[in-house]
Formats: sequence, structure tokens, C-alpha cells
Amino acid sequence: MSEDFSKQLANFVNALIVISPSRNYVIQFLYLIKKNGSMDYRVLEEAYPELMKDEYIRDAVARAFGVVFKENVSLDAEGYGSALVEFVDKVLKLFEDSAFRSKVSSLLKDEYPSGVPNLAEEWVDVRLKGLMSEPTYGKLSIKVLKEILRVGRAKKEELAKTLAVGEGALIDALRLLDLYKLVLKEYDGSYRPADDVRKFSQLVGAMIEA
Repeated sequence: MSEDFSKQLANFVNALIVISPSRNYVIQFLYLIKKNGSMDYRVLEEAYPELMKDEYIRDAVARAFGVVFKENVSLDAEGYGSALVEFVDKVLKLFEDSAFRSKVSSLLKDEYPSGVPNLAEEWVDVRLKGLMSEPTYGKLSIKVLKEILRVGRAKKEELAKTLAVGEGALIDALRLLDLYKLVLKEYDGSYRPADDVRKFSQLVGAMIEA
């Protein structure tokens, strides 16, 4: 493989990696809004103060990516932000493919001596760590998620009984899990792990609750 091709391939792979929501603050912001449908303005203001509190930056982000800043922040379905998130979904799927990672890693041994990262797994890890850092309900949320993973699916009442936790605290923990899209709520009111969380459940098991 020529040195020029190696450099071009490395540039291309690096460009895809840096737009992962696990590595890019702006993409993460857009990604969470899109996956939630909309998000409370105050929640985003606390989580992304650099983007939310400066009026000039906020206006620029709105114009560039089609972000609609109201009480609930959303993405214009026809805006660049929505299209970008859809593309990033495909990037995450590509880097989840072990055959792709293996082949690219063999071509870029100097660039990635430990191998090309699994960006899908990395995104789960970043969300879990973000959840864990939430000072009030982070640790409880991890405990709830572990129980949901253990049983596969559980209703709020079952979780409250098994974990011996009050309804109010449990609701807040489930709200956080939903915000980070780590669980999915079913039609019958039960909760199950998000598909990517189920795939990389070892990351949840490694989290320390206390």
C-alpha cells in the first residue's frame, strides 16, 4: 500500500471518527435532541452551557443545523442537523462492524496500534458515564438499568419492589435513562434495555453504583 493511499485512508477514517457523538460535543448535542424528538430547554442549558447560554452561538447553531429553540428544543426535519444525525447513525453502524474494523486496522497499524475503535460501543460508554455523573439520581439510574438488563423487561411497580426504592426517585431515574436513550418504554408501560445497551451490556456491568 502506497504511503499516499495510507495517508488518505487515515484522513478519511479520522474524519468519520471525529463526528461520532462520543467525540464531538456539537454532534452529541444534535444527536440527543433528535433521538428524544425534543428536549427541555433547561435540561440542555445545564448540559451544554457553551451552546445554550451565548445568544450569538445559539443563533448560529439554529441557522446552521435547523435547531428550533423553544421551551422544548427540537430539530427541523428538513434541516442539516437531522440529515447529519441520520448520517452519523450509518457511521456508528459501520464502525460496529468487526470485519470493517479489522480490515481498516490492518491497513492503518501505525495510526491505530490498538485497532480502530468501535464507535457504537464507545457511544454507549459515554452515555453511561454521563448518566453516572448526574449527582442526584445517577447511581440509582445505573442500579435500575442493571435490574432491567437482568430481567429483560420490567414495569415501574416491579422495579420499585425489587430495588426497594420510592416511586418519586424511581420515576426520576427512569426519566434519566430515557433521556440518555438507555432504555425504551413499551406499549404496556414496561421498560426494556435499548438495543445498543443490550449489545454492550458488559459496560453496564462494569459500572460501580456506589
